[in-house]
Amino acid sequence: MNDDLMHPDKALCLVLEAAPAPSFETVELAQALGRVLARELASTVDHPPFDKSSMDGFAYDPENPADLYKVRSVVAAGSASERAIGRGECARIMTGAPLPQGTKAVQRVEWTESAGTDSSGVELVRFTRPESVPNVILRGENLRSGEALLGPRLLSPQDIGILASSGYASVEVARRPRVAVLSTGDEVRDAGLPLHGAAVYDSNGPQLVAQAKASGCEAVSYGIVRDEAGALEDALGRALDECDIVIVSGGVSMGDFDLVPKSLETLGVERVFHRIAMRPGKPTWFGTRGPKAVFGLPGNPVSTFVNFEFLARPHLMRRMGLDYEPFVVSAALASSLERREVDRVEFLPARLERGVDGGPELVRPIDYKNSSMLNALAMADCLVRMEIGVARLEAGEIVDARLLRP
Repeated sequence: MNDDLMHPDKALCLVLEAAPAPSFETVELAQALGRVLARELASTVDHPPFDKSSMDGFAYDPENPADLYKVRSVVAAGSASERAIGRGECARIMTGAPLPQGTKAVQRVEWTESAGTDSSGVELVRFTRPESVPNVILRGENLRSGEALLGPRLLSPQDIGILASSGYASVEVARRPRVAVLSTGDEVRDAGLPLHGAAVYDSNGPQLVAQAKASGCEAVSYGIVRDEAGALEDALGRALDECDIVIVSGGVSMGDFDLVPKSLETLGVERVFHRIAMRPGKPTWFGTRGPKAVFGLPGNPVSTFVNFEFLARPHLMRRMGLDYEPFVVSAALASSLERREVDRVEFLPARLERGVDGGPELVRPIDYKNSSMLNALAMADCLVRMEIGVARLEAGEIVDARLLRP
């Protein structure tokens, strides 16, 4: 590894150390999707709050069996029977309804048959097949009141349902970091405009905004900034004043028009590192101004994407109180991976495949030439990491695949 290149794992540690402690706010549950839960919450009720039927049928006492049962009441979900059920009696019951007093099990309706009525007109039923289980969910069987319900996490739809099931109408969540996204380059154009000469469409800006939003943050696009020191300092200065984190793509390498590092230092941003031993992403720049952080990412779109996932996302999650752990699966390489330069940690796009004849999953490398090849990410659902000094990974070798898609 070159002496002037920082190992990416060390860079990640420095990025995480720069994240300030989170602050919190309370939001209504309907607004909590995608927010980070601030602290562990306990269940406020037993789940379920009463013994209930797990299916439609007839509630009865299996310790006092009978050939015929008198149907004494009907219990629907949301209601309760005030009548106790005695020997030789049962209650017609619906899924989710509470068991009447005197019953301990439910005979499913499919395994019963009508036996008419008795002399007083009471319905009679006969059980046609024995049950092997009681078909009852006992009070608190799933969760007891006071037990842990949910811990800090990025709230998903199922988490919203879990919180609602315990009566939480509002929850305390981490404040969303405000992320500014800027793209640089005289050649970059917004989507929808015609391309002239050597112009290209801006993919980094929309991609970074989407990545920040997917991380649970508020993301603001500051548009495209031309390669001119005054314009850069003005745009970066506004972003620093108005946001918690600034992510700028392009202008961080060693070219004549790579003006971002100098502009940031002029604005009082203290450099933490510049250039890391990582492919893609070698020119990456990171600095801080007080509690605010700035990521200067390379302009090639795959570099921008990978560096956000490796460095920026963990930093954003730490600001909201979470230690980000990417989803990683171990699987065998479907074909060999080989490279010529081994001086950097390299992330290569790949795709998970089902193994032959039901065998274990395979990781198939995608034909990938360079970090401008954005379409490789369309085909990929994971990244394979090659360590410094490793020139070849053989087919069949077990590797860790870092997942990019749900």
